Amino acid sequence: MSLQQSLAEAFSLHRSGRLAEAKTAYRAVLVVDPHDTGALMMLGIIVADEGDAAEAGHLFRRVLAVDPDHSMALHNLGRLAQGRGEDRAAADLFERAATGKPDLAPIFNDWAVSLNRMGERERALELLDHALSLDPNYATAHDNRGLVLYELRRFDQAAQAHFTALAKIPVENAAERSAILLHLSLAAYEIGELSAAERACRAILAADPNDINALDQLAKVLDRQLRDDEATALRNQLARSQGLVAGGAAADPKATVLIVGGVGAGHVPTRYLFDPQCFATLSLSMVSPDQPDAPLGGVEFDRLSEADVIFNSLGEVEKDGGQIQALRSLCANLGKPVLNPWDGVARTSRDNVQALFGAIDGLVVPGTRWADRDEVAALNGQPPMLVRPGGAHGGKDLALIDTPDAARDYLAKVPYDRFLLTEFFDFKGERDSYRKYRFIFIDRVPYAYHLAVGDHWLVHYWRAEMGRSDWKKLEEQRFLTDWKAVFGPTGAAAVEAAAASLDLDYGGMDCSLLPDGRVLLFEANACMLLHLDDSPTEFPYKHIAVPKIRDAVTRMILERLRA
Repeated sequence: MSLQQSLAEAFSLHRSGRLAEAKTAYRAVLVVDPHDTGALMMLGIIVADEGDAAEAGHLFRRVLAVDPDHSMALHNLGRLAQGRGEDRAAADLFERAATGKPDLAPIFNDWAVSLNRMGERERALELLDHALSLDPNYATAHDNRGLVLYELRRFDQAAQAHFTALAKIPVENAAERSAILLHLSLAAYEIGELSAAERACRAILAADPNDINALDQLAKVLDRQLRDDEATALRNQLARSQGLVAGGAAADPKATVLIVGGVGAGHVPTRYLFDPQCFATLSLSMVSPDQPDAPLGGVEFDRLSEADVIFNSLGEVEKDGGQIQALRSLCANLGKPVLNPWDGVARTSRDNVQALFGAIDGLVVPGTRWADRDEVAALNGQPPMLVRPGGAHGGKDLALIDTPDAARDYLAKVPYDRFLLTEFFDFKGERDSYRKYRFIFIDRVPYAYHLAVGDHWLVHYWRAEMGRSDWKKLEEQRFLTDWKAVFGPTGAAAVEAAAASLDLDYGGMDCSLLPDGRVLLFEANACMLLHLDDSPTEFPYKHIAVPKIRDAVTRMILERLRA
């Protein structure tokens, strides 16, 4: 056969799904003509789908050596970069690909995915809208559009985008449908459409009863509906199906950390905490105490003894799941060093803040107490009070009662019977903005983690849109670079005293800095989120400061083991 006939035969094999034969045929073409871009491209696509990213990248780069503007090679190289988490490089490749193929919707969809991960969400929306103008039936683009809208907290629009995606995805694409259903449930949950959120999860579980993400999300939906027994049953099912989860990437770890949690409890976020290049991890979720296989749920005790150190991730005093005795017994039986032992965590309830921190000079500690629905209903807005259910974090169901009608409106929206009331202090500062500083405490030493600057008293990092304002980022950079200079002598001493008083191996504090140099405490406990998901291009200073926190965790663990 001629070279063209050989290439046509390879294409035919490829189209018919005979991939092994197609690969052989493409390689035969490349023996005759090593620069044939058609054979290079199609062979690259096959090996990329097989998971050989290195060879695929090599083949696509060979295409670009022949044709530097080859849009499909640029697109596929972008996908490989995206898969490695190199979103800036991926976005640059997609932009070049789009120049040559402005009518190819998948390029714009993939470009938007990388921009969304980098926090450039408005631009990502523009690209997805363009992709959908090219192909209105492109289900993946509708779904990704919903994910961007979700990140923008436009939950109602996100839910509608996922509904549209679901209508357009073929029924036989089971994996894609399950992913869209989960995204739909997340968005529906946020807008209070709990029936829709539940139906979406149950549709996933009808196809796969052990889908971990759907079980977890459905349990949260049931929590919100106060269907506690059903939620606990699901979490027990999830704990048993997961068993003991191993993690870490080190071939020869310095130690193994056993992370202990429990069904029904509130947990310390640990995703970023332990350096995978230093530590192996074993994660255990103890089943409910009333279960016949409690607490290990089928996990062999001997496997737990492989650990060198235990990290107690039960961090929420108002939500312990009844797991305290099981935790204490497990730690005692293993006889290993314990980080954040429960007796230390137990002191950190929100209603204990005055006892824990009230004597610290330079620290303003708002009073906090428990209240029932009748007490909340009786609030008239003077003085202003913050109200939230016990065990809530991230501003969930948190409201300011500052008018006579605010309490009534709040109670109409939430189903709970017991609440925490906290004195509200107005902390508006420079530029008419509200600031929330987060410190992470490692072995009683404070480390600056992030600063959120917003125009509303309910300031959270995701609300503040820090990446869209150079002056905000500059202010955060100053905080992360030299927090003591930002806080001054009075504030710095108060923060250090708070870290000592919290007295945990891992914890943290959210606070603000008042004009007179005092520190206004928002909360201090073990359940502080730590991550490094921000773009190194947009937030380079975070990629200097935050790894120091994980390094401090590493040092603490190794020192405990040496001791």
